[in-house]
Amino acid sequence: MNQAKLVRLLQDYFDNTISKTDLIELLRHLNASETDDIADLVKEEMLKLQDGPEFNGLRKYDVLQRIKSDPRLVNDPFFSSDEGPKILKLYQKSWLKVAVAILMMSAGLGLFMMNGKTKMPATPVAQTQLSRPIVPGCNKATLTLSTGKIIQLDTVNNGLIANAGKARVLKNNKAQLIYEHPSVSSSLAADNHVPVYNILSTPKGGVFQVILSDGTKVWLNSASSLKFPTEFSGNERRVTLTGEAYFEVAKNKDKPFFVDVNSVDVRVLGTHFNIAAYQDDNDITTTLLEGAVQVKNNNQLSVIKPGEQAVVDNNTNVIKVKPANIERAMAWKNGYFIFCDEDVRSIMKKISRWYNVEVEYRAEFANIRFGGTFYRTKSIDELLSYLEEVGKIHFKIEGRRIIVMK
Repeated sequence: MNQAKLVRLLQDYFDNTISKTDLIELLRHLNASETDDIADLVKEEMLKLQDGPEFNGLRKYDVLQRIKSDPRLVNDPFFSSDEGPKILKLYQKSWLKVAVAILMMSAGLGLFMMNGKTKMPATPVAQTQLSRPIVPGCNKATLTLSTGKIIQLDTVNNGLIANAGKARVLKNNKAQLIYEHPSVSSSLAADNHVPVYNILSTPKGGVFQVILSDGTKVWLNSASSLKFPTEFSGNERRVTLTGEAYFEVAKNKDKPFFVDVNSVDVRVLGTHFNIAAYQDDNDITTTLLEGAVQVKNNNQLSVIKPGEQAVVDNNTNVIKVKPANIERAMAWKNGYFIFCDEDVRSIMKKISRWYNVEVEYRAEFANIRFGGTFYRTKSIDELLSYLEEVGKIHFKIEGRRIIVMK
């Protein structure tokens, strides 16, 4: 089978328009194909993406391995037919799971499940009730200088936008805010230097990135803020976070990096980690990807390793360390939602922050949970349609308010 035909059959499969004959041909081909051939096709499709998730640091074979272990396609009702057992057996040992990656990356659709059953995409609900369309979030933020001046970063031109002490504050075309100093040595101020603070804030439906004076990179999620000095003085580097952010901290063993989140201190020397600390969530969660961090809350101290997360309960202040679902924790930064057996209210919080909408509940949904993956670049009506398709739930859009009903 040539590649053009393979791509066409995969697209037909994703659209749920593939014939029975073509389906069997596709399964047999994927089952007989060399791993490298399919891996290269996945890599090629990934490179074509404009609005899909970033698989930073993952090689094509890593992607395939994750797809092979993905349990979401088991017992797919699409395969219930006269030849069901035969096809299912072939399907379980084939590379058809690779199709999920291309489905989710090139088609930008999501597969949602409930009670272990996978559902194919539903027809999107038209936004006829909207006074203006609800669109996904984008690169949008404000910068508040120490003088009180507020700069709207999504409308200001690229280039030099401010001077903050010795730092030149630049904005580039990658939605990055950069604190640049004349020399590396001047990026760390003298011990007696009085720090000058700036605040980067994202609204609902906004994300932005800042590169601090020491080279630390911070990605800020929606409805979040980061307070930081334009230059780091003394024997430590310290910032304050509300909401959610991902950090890649520049290494400096002589000047540890701290993130203050309410009463919680996260201490690092140089590492990659995510902190979720929204005020309307019950927990403050630190997820570690690389390095090591200490999480301190009052008199409690816990050290976590890569692949772990520390969860601080806002009600009890107890720190619990447990294995982390890295993909789920990093989904927002990589451009998609991952819901893992998640309740309706938790899902709607994320939807509210990203699409900048209010949510009203007209029923209780304690026993309804969802799982699945969906691109954050897609329309809200598509996402709500999927949820309606797989659960006993309905949505009504009134202006920028989403009403949740049974």
